[in-house]
Amino acid sequence: MSGSGLRGLLGRGLRQRAKRVLGPLLRRRAPRRVDLPLSLWRLERDAAGGLRLDGVELASLLDRFGSPLHLVDAARLAGNAERFTARPPGASRACEVYSSYKTNPVPGVLRELHARGIGAEVVSPYELWLALRLGVDPAAIVYNGPAKSEASLAEAVGRGIGLVNVNARTEIAPLAALARRLGRRVRTGVRVVIPGGWGGQFGERIDTGAALRAYEEARACPELEVVAVHAHSGSEIATRAGLDGFLDGVLAFADSLRQRLRLEVQILDLGGSLACPTVSRIPERAQQMAVTFGCEPVPRPPEAVLSIDAYVARVAERIEGHCAARGIPPPRVFLEPGRALTGNAQMLLSRVVQVRDPDDAGMTWAVLDAGINVAETVRGTFHQLFPVVEPPGAPRRLHRLTGPSCMQGDLLYPAWELPALSVGDAVAIMDAGAYFVPFSTDFSFPRPPVVMLAGGVVRPLRHGEAFEDLVALDEGLGRSGAAGGAAS
Repeated sequence: MSGSGLRGLLGRGLRQRAKRVLGPLLRRRAPRRVDLPLSLWRLERDAAGGLRLDGVELASLLDRFGSPLHLVDAARLAGNAERFTARPPGASRACEVYSSYKTNPVPGVLRELHARGIGAEVVSPYELWLALRLGVDPAAIVYNGPAKSEASLAEAVGRGIGLVNVNARTEIAPLAALARRLGRRVRTGVRVVIPGGWGGQFGERIDTGAALRAYEEARACPELEVVAVHAHSGSEIATRAGLDGFLDGVLAFADSLRQRLRLEVQILDLGGSLACPTVSRIPERAQQMAVTFGCEPVPRPPEAVLSIDAYVARVAERIEGHCAARGIPPPRVFLEPGRALTGNAQMLLSRVVQVRDPDDAGMTWAVLDAGINVAETVRGTFHQLFPVVEPPGAPRRLHRLTGPSCMQGDLLYPAWELPALSVGDAVAIMDAGAYFVPFSTDFSFPRPPVVMLAGGVVRPLRHGEAFEDLVALDEGLGRSGAAGGAAS
């Protein structure tokens, strides 16, 4: 063996010994993770330790529909929608709410939201097509994004869409030319980036004067009815201070438009970005400690995060107070929530398919049938995990939970204490209603079904993929030309 190879072996040996020695010591000193209350998700355990929602055993749903499985809580979804659309005390009107299609594009979920008066915020030709296919009133659609095709814009303009927000100044002239050809006038806004905000490929910056110049150009086009200012915070809004800072930038720019261009903004479109209280980013150091020494990440307290009610009330208070102080009528306020609307209304159920012996850090490895192919966002954010069945008094053990893909990066929970898991046991990954479904892939495994539970009644929303679905578009292997094979 070469000298470098020997040094490598010695180095690995030292690292393994450090894990064995330091892991238990660091875990004893680290803050202890405490499970968030089941009641935050309307869950409860029966006498046998089984999780139930609206009286339905979650384990029975896996038996019926297979694993993994997305489960939507209709009551939680409806409650979130009602809180976003409610008129805050003292406000002159409610905010107008448009669901972020990219966050959870399951048609069954979107139908539930639209039935409660929520419109559609779309960012692609497909999402625009889906909203129209679902029967959304064109006036209740906001079209955003940097990649609007000419054909989709023609559809939007021809249908009389509620609002088209241009993402960059270069979109203005083509949109005006299209409207002129169609003989229509388009209600338009410009996406802007407030000072200190993150823009990148999105929006025109206020601090460089680019945003003001974009509005000057848009107002010079008679085909465009410039009515809105569109802005996203660019980062998660979790506190009142963070929200106030964002609103300060938006309101200051609206004042500039009124003073410099004599433009009275009719709509303030504030985008999304409101945090989900039970989801939080895992700091890099905490992630490293979990991977190396088995120290469980600790979530931020849910009560430290701005609630939907507090967010909506503060938005109304700040905007209406700002306008009253200037003697001008308040504008309509558009919100485009994503994770705060659907995140905590869905969970992902998954079974254990393999259990391995404890490693050098003293953790038991358990392989789930759901991994980064359907739960990629878990790798960087805290998502509460519960055993689907936890028998009373069951011994607990530190686990490392991975997905089924044949790659080291398929690591969902580097360290999580649970009752000792066995093959066939199941876990519930909470807050799976934001970006889980749209970020999912068919990497080696078909994508799972989606079902909704409403008042104890289970309703399928999306069938799970079969093997044939994965090759349905391939020549010679599609459904019409399949030569047969193993069943899914």
